[in-house]
Amino acid sequence: MIYFLSRLTDFEREDSDLSIMADVKLPPLPSSPSKTFSRKQTSLSMASVNKKDDEKDNNISAMNKPEAPSPRVESRNNLSRASFRAPHRKRKTKFTPIENSTTFDPDEPYDFDEDEEDDTPKIERYATQVEQSRALYRKSCKRMGLIPIKKVLQQFGQSVFSIDDLQLSARELKLVFISIANSFDIVELDLSGNTLGVKEINYVCQIMKTNKHLSSLKMRKCNLHGQPMKILAEFLSRSNTLRRLDLGDNELDDNDAPHVAKIIEKNESIGDMILSQNKLGDSAIIIGHAIKENEIMTSLDLSWNHIRGYGAIGVAQGLEKNMKLTTVNLAWNGFGFEGCIAMSRVLENNSNLMSIDLANNRVHPPALFELVKGLEKNKTLASLRLAHNPITAPMTSILLNRIQLAKESNLRELDIEGVVVDKDFQPILEEIQKTRMFIVRYDMALPLNKAKVFKADPKNIFNIDPVRILFFMKEHLRTIDLFLKIDKDSDNSLTREEMQFAFELEGYPISSAALDSVMSYLDTNKDGTVDLLEFIEGERRLKRKIIKEREEGRLDALNDPTSKIKGDKKQYSQAFGAPKDVRSPLPKKAG
Repeated sequence: MIYFLSRLTDFEREDSDLSIMADVKLPPLPSSPSKTFSRKQTSLSMASVNKKDDEKDNNISAMNKPEAPSPRVESRNNLSRASFRAPHRKRKTKFTPIENSTTFDPDEPYDFDEDEEDDTPKIERYATQVEQSRALYRKSCKRMGLIPIKKVLQQFGQSVFSIDDLQLSARELKLVFISIANSFDIVELDLSGNTLGVKEINYVCQIMKTNKHLSSLKMRKCNLHGQPMKILAEFLSRSNTLRRLDLGDNELDDNDAPHVAKIIEKNESIGDMILSQNKLGDSAIIIGHAIKENEIMTSLDLSWNHIRGYGAIGVAQGLEKNMKLTTVNLAWNGFGFEGCIAMSRVLENNSNLMSIDLANNRVHPPALFELVKGLEKNKTLASLRLAHNPITAPMTSILLNRIQLAKESNLRELDIEGVVVDKDFQPILEEIQKTRMFIVRYDMALPLNKAKVFKADPKNIFNIDPVRILFFMKEHLRTIDLFLKIDKDSDNSLTREEMQFAFELEGYPISSAALDSVMSYLDTNKDGTVDLLEFIEGERRLKRKIIKEREEGRLDALNDPTSKIKGDKKQYSQAFGAPKDVRSPLPKKAG
């Protein structure tokens, strides 16, 4: 009995050890002779080690076999743990260990949901060129101790690659250029806002040499003045892949003009070139010569430079001989009178230009008058921009009148934004728009003069000199503007009929006797017409006469203090009337 209880204790100890392995599935072993000890709802199976232990167990169980379990034993049996079958032990004689297999330790924590790790070495491979470029950029940044830029990483594989205004250092730019050196997907490259030195320009040239698909290069605010511009010009004079080049706002001056001219003259692929916001001046003569030799470019932007005088004439002479350009932007320079004379010849001889921008170029009425001479003979120009020029209001109606008379003109868009037009402008515009499509942008129109012409006594038609009435109609205009306004047939002379029409148009009826006095006063050479010089000299004589009358009035006032000076008396409004004698409200103190 004692032996039986000791064996039972051993089995319970084994139960506690094997309970941990209840969920572990081990491979079954070959059947072996075993002895089973049974009690209610419990079965233990253990492989016998030798035959002697099996015989002892059989004898003891036969000698001490109880007939019926007691209630106490029954209750204890009900509290025993759940039945289970212990796994067979492995025998070393019949099983060989598996190579690289690890023994299971029940005391160690084990996550059964975790996938088994593959210890086989992985070869790092990238499926696309984009992943290779990104990996190269990351490794290069790590090697150089720099942080990868998110905007750069996101653009690998795209057709447009832009690092605009990132202000990268020389080391950062080098890593970017190395990473995109073999990216053949890039069609447009924007490097604006980053300073490019000699090394960086060499990298850019190498990229253009490798990538034949790159067609647009934008390098604004890159400080290309000097040696970088020379290197770029040397490469582009031999390269024929770019279609568009933007070199604006790079402080290019007259020393860089030969390099710019070399690109324009030698390159055979660039069709659109932007050179705006630089400092090109009189050296534009060289650029004009290169424009004359170019046969590829269709659009040129030279706005916001210092082109005036000889430079403006040089550019105009190049445009006159060029037969390929269709769009030219010359805004915000200083063409002035001389430049407009040269541009007039361009309009007269060039039959390819479709759009010209001369905004803010000091185009005053005489310069515009010269420009109109070429505009009347041009048959191809469709858009002309003259915004923000010192053009007077009467000159606007003269411009429209000349365009209306030019029957072969193809002009469909006129921009005079910032210019005030006169009252005759709108009727002429409506007449032109009845025959063809014509769009005009202007600032504002002066109010119409609705005064009616009335008949009066010819003997007493004026209370003052009619010559003063003529120049009174000038108002805020200049003398040349008034002359061009009266000259309706644009023959640079004023006839008697034109004088009469000008008076009646302003609401001043004039008799033939008064008109004779006006013509005799202005027509000094007595040829029956008044030219511009006679008109200006007549105004000067009238001003001298008025000044003389005022001086005589002042002298008379000094000699006679009781007389009043005419024209110098101050006019007081109702709020600021002449001071009166005001009595003090305070009572006088008694002496």
